[in-house]
Amino acid sequence: MDIEKLGKLRILYVEDEINLRETTVLSLNAIVKYIDVASNGKEGLEKFNHNEYDIIITDLSMPVMDGIEMIKNIRKLDNNIPIVVTTAFGSQNEEIEQLQNVGMSEYLIKPIDMIKLVTVIEDLT
Repeated sequence: MDIEKLGKLRILYVEDEINLRETTVLSLNAIVKYIDVASNGKEGLEKFNHNEYDIIITDLSMPVMDGIEMIKNIRKLDNNIPIVVTTAFGSQNEEIEQLQNVGMSEYLIKPIDMIKLVTVIEDLT
């Protein structure tokens, strides 16, 4: 783990499940420079439009605006920022293909393995 590299990162984390969001933020706060949170895709898109991030981690299924719709909108503005999608659903070929088509960088199944998440973040940035 490259602590120096991770310590410079600014992350946008979009997750509607409060307990998971708080747990993940606590874990990531120990190793990254800054983590901003949003509880749905619309809020995540608004934060993305007003701030600079190095990577986005987003849930797939959320109220107001889901992860796919948020990614589509972000990709209209920035085609390069890495986006990690997390979901409680099993990996279905249709879903993965749709996520790849909208510009997802990586896909993780919940519950989130923090070691795997940190590895993915490090690999993508």
